[in-house]
Parts: sequence; structure tokens; C-alpha cells
Amino acid sequence: MEIINDDIKLFVENRYKGSIPFEEAWKLYLEIPEFRLNQNVFEVTEVYNQEVQLIVRLVTQYHLTAAFKAMKIDLKDANTTEELSEGNIGTPGRVAKMWVGSSLSDDAELLSGRWTKPPRIASFPNTHKQKLPITKRVDLVAVCSHHIAPFSSFFRDDAYAIVSYIPDKKVLGISKLQRVVDWIARRGWLQEELTQEIFKAVSEAAETESVYVKLANISHTCESLRGSQAKDGSFTTEYYGGEFNDPDIRREVRDT
Repeated sequence: MEIINDDIKLFVENRYKGSIPFEEAWKLYLEIPEFRLNQNVFEVTEVYNQEVQLIVRLVTQYHLTAAFKAMKIDLKDANTTEELSEGNIGTPGRVAKMWVGSSLSDDAELLSGRWTKPPRIASFPNTHKQKLPITKRVDLVAVCSHHIAPFSSFFRDDAYAIVSYIPDKKVLGISKLQRVVDWIARRGWLQEELTQEIFKAVSEAAETESVYVKLANISHTCESLRGSQAKDGSFTTEYYGGEFNDPDIRREVRDT
């Protein structure tokens, strides 16, 4: 099936409520290149905006509607139907929203990290010459790139994500560490790659190689709810550099 054709364009146009003319937004949408599941759209284009995001979501909804029909799902069922007069976008529309988001600032959806603008990470001069690790435990919600199924620190009491760094010339606004982890994680990942990408983002923001990231006892629903259905299965990864090559410093942070 074609990704774009006249039927799809008509479906989208009938639901489009953007602030710029539809044809203008549609043209911009067609310019968006394909990009990896773990990338962010602003890494690959400058033309992305609120109207283009709406079109991405509506095109996705069209194809999901076709997929639901292929699975013989009755889209007239009250639990799945679209009823625009009542503001009900239907189950295909809700899944599309979960994967694309509703705005450039919508950071609550599973794949919102692909579509939202990068968070600002405030930094300050290290005037007090802080040389001890600055450590924060953060929540983690991510999506498996193989099954688009969540993995998270929320699924086990002993699960956590920890980010620590030893400042050089800069100290980061510590509340921003959760935001940058959210922005990076809410895409499609293998956990090993995600751990390294969080390391890279914090290292670049703090301008130091002395960074430690650990994702501990993370439960993957692609394993726990399907496949092997491992109730107690979990996965731990860590990545570090600089002064954290010293196992004593890593141990100090892990025991925080």
C-alpha cells in the first residue's frame, strides 16, 4: 500500500485543524525524511512544526485504521470508533497520538522523544570547584525498538535509573537531568544503546567525561507480557567514563 495517495490526503485534510493552510503544511510534511526510531526529528530537519506534527499523526492514524481493518477489528464498536463530533479520535487515533504526540511540548507519550524539542539544560560555572560526584536517581520510560513495547523503572520496586557526573568547569541544573533522560528515552531503543546515549548527552552538557549512568533491574514488557512471559526478569546496564573508571567511585555512587 502506498504511504501517500489521494485517499490518504483527503482523510488528513478532512481532519486538519492547523493554523496554516493545509497545502502549505502538507508540502512541509512531504519534505520530512525518514529517521531512525531512536532519533529526534529536529536532528534531521528544520521544517518541523505543530501543523506538520498534526499531519504526521493523522497519516499514522489512517494507516493504523487500515491495520485494524486487516485484523478484522470492528471500528464501529463504541470502544474503538472515531466520533469527531464528540471529540473522540478513536482507537487508531489514540495509538497514533501515543506514538507521535499532540504537540511539540507533549512529553507524556511513549514515543514523544522523537517529536518534541530538546529540553534546555541549564548550566552554571563551577565556582565552588566541586569535584565530588553529583548524583540523581531518575524515572525511566522507554520503548523497545523491536516490539514498540515499554520498558521502565516503574515496573519493579527495585528498579531505578541513576545519573552521576563529576563537574569540571560546569555544574548542571540537577532538575533538568530527569527532563533530558525523558527526552532521550521516549523513543525506540535497545537498553544498552539508551544507556550510552544518556551518558553522551550528560557528558556533552556538563563538558566532562566523568559521567556514570546505570539502568538497574529494568523490566521489559516485550519479555514479561509476551514471549517468555518472565515475571521476574529484569535487565541492568551501565556506562561510564573519566574518573568513574575507578571502581571505588562507582561503588560510592551506586550505594547513594
